[in-house]
Amino acid sequence: MNNRKRILSTILALLLLAAVPGFSGALAQGNDNAAASITNDTDGDGIPDAAEKILGTNPYTADTDGDGIGDLEDTQPAMLKIPFSESSTAALPVKITDARVEDNQTADHLEISIKNTNADTLTGLEIYYTITDNKTGAQEAYYVNLDTLSIASGKTETIHFDNQVDSPNHFYGNMNGLYGTSANGLLFDVTLHAAGYAPVQFSIEKDAGTAEVAD
Repeated sequence: MNNRKRILSTILALLLLAAVPGFSGALAQGNDNAAASITNDTDGDGIPDAAEKILGTNPYTADTDGDGIGDLEDTQPAMLKIPFSESSTAALPVKITDARVEDNQTADHLEISIKNTNADTLTGLEIYYTITDNKTGAQEAYYVNLDTLSIASGKTETIHFDNQVDSPNHFYGNMNGLYGTSANGLLFDVTLHAAGYAPVQFSIEKDAGTAEVAD
């Protein structure tokens, strides 16, 4: 058992004990509702949702940072180096018309509106972004392949990182990380890319205040 799995086992044991007084006897009496709640694993990655909250990982996807390594095995599940490189200097035919992390129409989350300035439909986009806590310097990094995103010529599409992935243009976003837990100011540094084009880079600031849990 690796260190991460040992830590997870310890967290799970503590959660069970904290949630069910006299836990060892509770299960024997058939009172396992609290235990079932704690061991619920929405994304099936081997880490219960309650433990994901403590570990700072996303309970809706087995690979929080998008690096191809499952959270159970990943020693840094909310941090990766930028996974693409680009030598082209051709301008990516987009205009970022809006980018925000708070004051959204629905629950606050990372939200970016992209206009296609090209004559053809734009596909093949991917995004990499880091989040830096302005007070502590703590940092996270995420990669998302926007493989389901298609932007017609001259049109604008808004992408949302809110875990509502059954809806068009919605992707995974980790609310158990800095964005959902830190009340400090945060800096989002975003890199938008498509093969054959120079990446587009921009930043978004989140004001200090409360952590951006769902409104």
